[in-house]
Amino acid sequence: MKNKLLAINFGGIGDEILFLPVLASIKEAFPEKHITLLLEPRSKSIGEISNLTDEIKLFDIKKRPLIIKDYLELLQILRSGDYETVISSGSTPLVACLLFASGIPERIGFDSGALSRILLTRAIKLNKNQYASNMYHDLVQGLGLKQKNVIPKIKVSEKHASNMQSFLERVSTKARQGHPVRVVIHPGTSKLAIKKGIIKTWSAENWAFLIKQLILDDVEVILAGGPDDREVVFEIVKKLNNDQSSVNRNLFLSAYGETKSLADLAALIDKSDLLICVDSAPMHIGVALNKPVLALFGPTHPAHLLPKASQFKFLHGGMDTLSTKIHQPQKAISVDLQPDIVYRSALSLLRR
Repeated sequence: MKNKLLAINFGGIGDEILFLPVLASIKEAFPEKHITLLLEPRSKSIGEISNLTDEIKLFDIKKRPLIIKDYLELLQILRSGDYETVISSGSTPLVACLLFASGIPERIGFDSGALSRILLTRAIKLNKNQYASNMYHDLVQGLGLKQKNVIPKIKVSEKHASNMQSFLERVSTKARQGHPVRVVIHPGTSKLAIKKGIIKTWSAENWAFLIKQLILDDVEVILAGGPDDREVVFEIVKKLNNDQSSVNRNLFLSAYGETKSLADLAALIDKSDLLICVDSAPMHIGVALNKPVLALFGPTHPAHLLPKASQFKFLHGGMDTLSTKIHQPQKAISVDLQPDIVYRSALSLLRR
């Protein structure tokens, strides 16, 4: 099959969501192209929420140590697809060398120095001082397309929307009575981030306080999380169960174990009026669904990971700010970030 393009984007689910506008622009401009996406095994579920690729291939770039055999395996993937074009988000000289060794005629990547300008057919200037989706999207200039400000978009299938609707009708009194004001809280972050010492979590005590305050305002709160989030979810539920206050417990639901896939989580977030989370993959899902998002940031730049739009708000270092201003990153979510500040910001977004 001719007219085949290989896109390479190694990273987590959040990175794959941020990369989607690249694929969308290619698909729109060249609908006849067969697009293959090469990514890490941990991110293969991106195919559940996007129909922009014709094929997904996997390579574990995080394997340690990577030996010569592994690089030969990667090179075989590149050489065996009969691709006419390869576009990669990698920004090191090694990436340029691998793309050149692949023999693919058209090679597009970021300019990582003189070697990349020799080995790539188009080396695109790397501008990290912008929203990451815009940074990735700059690559399409290598295909003669215009750079522009973008926001990722994902799709929720009828199947997964039905799964979550059935869950809500089963456990939510308000869902059976009509559509309540509903907030999804996702407190977790990936194990890989924790291994790297990138601490994005907030205390279970703070999450429990926030949930109680929202319930007092007659807001239905759904606590969500995947297998990596078991400990923090259980600790939050424990603190709520130990609390003797007279809040309406019918307004608190746990979706832990109910979201069987990334697509289920996306469907649940899509049925909410607001997502409150840390800087993590669920944040990017909320953005790609165009849902109001309140994100708690620690060690990363908010303006690099949230687009500039009034429905996307971040809290960073104890300050209540819109996502149009960059702050210096912290080592973790600040202890000064009090739950009352998060609560007031959540109400502000719900009222909007």
